Amino acid sequence: MSATERIIFMKTSKQKRFAAIFAGMLCISCLTASFSATAETADTAGENDTLAAAEELPLNTAVSGEISAEGDVDYYKITLPEDGTLQMGMTADWVSGFGESYRVAFYTADGTTVFQDDYVAENIQFPADGWKAGVYYFSVKPEYDTYPPKSAYTLTANFTPKSQWTADSSYELEPNGNFNTANPIALATPCKGVFSDSNDADCYTFSTEEAGKISVTLENPDQSTANCTIILYNEAQEPVGKAALRNSSTSVTIPEQGFNAGIFYVQVKTDNTLTNNWKYAEQYQLTVDFTPTGDTYESEPNDTTANADTLPVNAPVTGKLVSVNDTDFYKVTSDSAAQFSLTLEHALPDNLSKSGNAWTVTCYQYDEKAGSLRKTPVLTMQAALEQTKTTSDTALIRGGTFYVKVENKSYSAFSDQEYTLTMQAELLTYEKGDVNADGSVDTQDLFEMLYSCAKSSAGIREDLLEGAAFLAADIDENDALDSTDIYYALLYIAQKSAGLPTSWESVVQ
Repeated sequence: MSATERIIFMKTSKQKRFAAIFAGMLCISCLTASFSATAETADTAGENDTLAAAEELPLNTAVSGEISAEGDVDYYKITLPEDGTLQMGMTADWVSGFGESYRVAFYTADGTTVFQDDYVAENIQFPADGWKAGVYYFSVKPEYDTYPPKSAYTLTANFTPKSQWTADSSYELEPNGNFNTANPIALATPCKGVFSDSNDADCYTFSTEEAGKISVTLENPDQSTANCTIILYNEAQEPVGKAALRNSSTSVTIPEQGFNAGIFYVQVKTDNTLTNNWKYAEQYQLTVDFTPTGDTYESEPNDTTANADTLPVNAPVTGKLVSVNDTDFYKVTSDSAAQFSLTLEHALPDNLSKSGNAWTVTCYQYDEKAGSLRKTPVLTMQAALEQTKTTSDTALIRGGTFYVKVENKSYSAFSDQEYTLTMQAELLTYEKGDVNADGSVDTQDLFEMLYSCAKSSAGIREDLLEGAAFLAADIDENDALDSTDIYYALLYIAQKSAGLPTSWESVVQ
């Protein structure tokens, strides 16, 4: 023990009576040597052997005690004036012999055992852990009640208040076992934690002020057998990301995903069946990283039409499939007719050992009457890993609500690379039946319809009506130009030429 280390020997009322009897002897000895009070003896044993009678253990101060009788237990009370980190330490002379070991335990204010260590038989510093301000307890007893250790022990309760933590590191503050008691965690700042047992779960919370990408990393560099799980939750406490640390891995990360601004939670839990050895308690380090993206990145969860992201027209949006089962939905609303195509771009992978269609992109129209997506897609395309840019065919729409679905349908070709999705759209204006857009519906329009329909029937694909002209010719709006459309156009022109009141609604019944 160093010369600067302060040692306090606990005094009880019995010790005081004992001291009074030998006051003269003590005074004489004080003239020639420094004072050294005796630790707990057989005469004074039993006065701090319950939580209620626990003696105060000063912070950052070495305190000695002694198990001097069979069945003796020493309880100490630890009062933390503010949130901070507490590390318990224990030293002794460790006189060799059978039973020369202790059992120690750490308790919360209500007497709940948090940590326990059996067979403590060497000088030790237990893992540091963060605790909220309050009262805690520590107990020392012999591992074998009938064979109390022969030497005295020394305890330390080293405390570092939260206000003195370094800027680049922090600790969990127990208790934090649920969302209501979750610890705030600073972004990009490692936070250290400890698992007390196999049922322990630590919860953290953080918030973002703008949309951006979030990733969560769990590290356990000192214990290669760690089995831990981290789960990311959104403000509604729905899981939106998960990763597991297994076997010899020293770290694992919930992949970077895009989210809107909001409140988030992280839960860390162990899957190990832990022993009663406090000194071997699992320790970990948790880091949450955030990168602002603005509104050009997907926001999870967006795996259904109900929470689809908005896909802007003629502007790219970036996304990522973080797993084989991940799906991204985007919503597009058009108030007018348009022709559009979809383009998916991605960087060339560093490793092209696998190939195939990593992304399947499908566009569906939403049926307002049915309240669901139409079964037949407007368009579909496959995007391969080895092809950095893929563009779909062009589709014609009359307006409405559409959903674009990005997914992976090939496990062997899955990629968690970011992709960029763009809808190139051109708005169209037309009047039904006015195929040549000259402002009137007449026989010239009818001729254009007949000519295009005849060529299509003959298998000719060149110079067919397309774009706004096709939409004007498709009188019944069934996405096909056929004899029915020609009949409706002929009837409309005939009634109008005869001076009869007419409308497309009355013609198409």
